[in-house]
Amino acid sequence: MRVGPLINIQITPAQLGLDISLGSMRLEQSHASMTLEQPQAVMRVQNPSGRLQIDNRAVRQELGVGSQLVSARERTAASIRTAQEGIARRAQEGDRMMRQPQVIGTLAKEANYRNAHVETNVGLIPRSRPEITYVGEPEAHIEVIPQAPRLQVKPNAPRVDLVPAAVNAYLKQRGSVEIEYVGPREIWA
Repeated sequence: MRVGPLINIQITPAQLGLDISLGSMRLEQSHASMTLEQPQAVMRVQNPSGRLQIDNRAVRQELGVGSQLVSARERTAASIRTAQEGIARRAQEGDRMMRQPQVIGTLAKEANYRNAHVETNVGLIPRSRPEITYVGEPEAHIEVIPQAPRLQVKPNAPRVDLVPAAVNAYLKQRGSVEIEYVGPREIWA
């Protein structure tokens, strides 16, 4: 029988250690800045292009005045006549004062009486009214043009805080092989 040497082999496996730190990410987004502007609406107003007509011929005829042109001519003639009468009266008063020096008081009384006399015409009140008509467009034209709002948005960039993940590998235990002789040594024959 052949018996060989007896040996004991002991193997220790190697152990690898890993330190893993998980990564993290933090994202922060601030609000965008906004500006809203509303311009004023454009408004156009067009006034009516009409006119007011007043016809007072019937009233003037009831008063016996006639047309305005005739009335203006009559007033002009009456004014010239009154002015001429006044000039003539003052010339006569001047002549009287030269001839009679004590006549001044009498002239003053006569002038006062003339100025105090007022002519009135109460009975002539017209029964009809003048015709008043409006010719043209009665209402104004209004046009409103609204303006679009102006919106300006300025987005802010996000802030990102990043901690990267890390893996650290290390040898936790070394591997080894131990061989040990445990028995007698015989020679092989």
